[in-house]
Amino acid sequence: MRLEELTWPEFERVRKNVKAVIIPVGSVEAHGRHLPLGTDVFAPVEIANRVDEKLKEKGVDVLVAPPVWYGHTFVLNVYPGTINVSADALKAYVAEILREFAREGFRRLVLLNGHGGNHSPLVLASEEVAEESDVEIWLINWWLDFREEILGVCSSQGHAGEDETSVILAIRPELVKMEEARGERRTRKVRVIRRDIGFELFPDGVNDDPRKASAEKGEAILERVSERIAELLVEADEEGKGS
Repeated sequence: MRLEELTWPEFERVRKNVKAVIIPVGSVEAHGRHLPLGTDVFAPVEIANRVDEKLKEKGVDVLVAPPVWYGHTFVLNVYPGTINVSADALKAYVAEILREFAREGFRRLVLLNGHGGNHSPLVLASEEVAEESDVEIWLINWWLDFREEILGVCSSQGHAGEDETSVILAIRPELVKMEEARGERRTRKVRVIRRDIGFELFPDGVNDDPRKASAEKGEAILERVSERIAELLVEADEEGKGS
C-alpha cells in the first residue's frame, strides 16, 4: 500500500494490520554523464514497491511511505545538480519521520537506503528514536546488504557502475544515456576527506565501469533484492507471532 494514496479513514482502518512501514531514502546527485540525478531514489522506491507486491501475495501487509529525496552527499557535491544536505539536518529530519510513525503505532520501520552518504546519519537517527520508543528500525543499504546476490548478476559494483546502471535501465530506460557511459573503479587505502576529493574518487561522477550494464541484469537484481527483503520481513513477522 502506498501511504500517500490513502485517505485518513483508510489509513486508520489498515494500520492495525500493517507489519512494517518501508521508507525509501535517497539523494539527488551526479551519477556520471549517463544516469539521472534521481538514481538513488528511483532504485529504493522500485524495490519497496516490489517488496509490497511480493508480500501481498503472501498475505502480509506493509505500508510504503513517500521517499526522502534529499540526502547527505558531501563527496559528490563538486558536480552540478548534486543537492547536499548536512548530516545533522538529515539525521534530524529522518528522526522526526520515524517518531511520527512510532506515534501512529507502527513497531517495525524499514529505512530502505539508496545512497552511501546517508548511512551514518540514518544510524544515528534510528538509535535516537529507538532509545526513546518501543520501535524496531531496520536500516537496509540495498547494494551493500545484498552484495552477494548482486554480484551473482554483475561482474562489479560501484557508484553509477554496472549494477546501478542496470537497475535504472530496468526502471527508467528513457533516462539512461548509454552512449555516455564510461568509468573505472577507484579506491584509496584510507578515507581522505577534502572538499574536492570527489573529482579524484568519482571522475565524471562515476566509480566503476557501467558499460556492461543491461536492463536484464537490472531486472534480476531488483527481483533478487526485493525477494530477500520480503523473505526477511515474513521471517520477522513469524518470529513475532511465536514469541
